[in-house]
This record gives sequence, structure tokens and C-alpha cells, in this order.
Amino acid sequence: METLVSMVIILIVFGIGMLIFVNLTKASRSETRKSTTEQMMLWSRQLETTGFDGNTMGESLKDSIKLSYQLKETEGYPDRLRLAVYAISEEGKVTDSLVRYIENKAEERDQQ
Repeated sequence: METLVSMVIILIVFGIGMLIFVNLTKASRSETRKSTTEQMMLWSRQLETTGFDGNTMGESLKDSIKLSYQLKETEGYPDRLRLAVYAISEEGKVTDSLVRYIENKAEERDQQ
């Protein structure tokens, strides 16, 4: 009988430990995702401000997060560019992305 009671107590303690572990893991992923999104937004705004110097692709490493961007012209809207920023994991997989449509400053200069 004592063996059965001790096994139940061990299972309950193990279950509580697993719940704590899962909650900590979820919180950690949430913070990482939030940080990644902030980094992508900051970098996209920085790229928009400083310009692209004719480059349509580029990469950067920000706070151990590898970021990559692609710049494309939008069909039917010559005054806009499509800026896509990707967060890439160590395995090379895209973990998050951000797409913004920004002003085509080169088009404005050509018209003036």
C-alpha cells in the first residue's frame, strides 16, 4: 500500500514539474518571437530611411537573429516597393516574416 501511495505522489510531483517546464518554455518562445518582430520592424524602418543603394537583397545579424530582406517593385504601383524582411533560424529555415509597402524614392527622383 505504501508503494502505491509513494508512486502516486511521485507522479503528481512529476506532473507539476512538467507543467512548470511547459509554461517556462512557452514564455521563452513568446519573448523570442516578440524580440524577433521588433528587430525586423526596426531594420525595415532603418533600411527605408537609409536607402538600399541599388541592392534588392541583403542580410544582417542583429542580436543573434539572422535577418534577410528582399525588395521588389509592385506591379501597377510604380511609386511603391514591396519590402519583405525574413528572420532565419540557424538551420536556414524562415521562422518569421514582415512585409511592408514603402515609398519608391528612386521613382520620385526620376520624375523631378
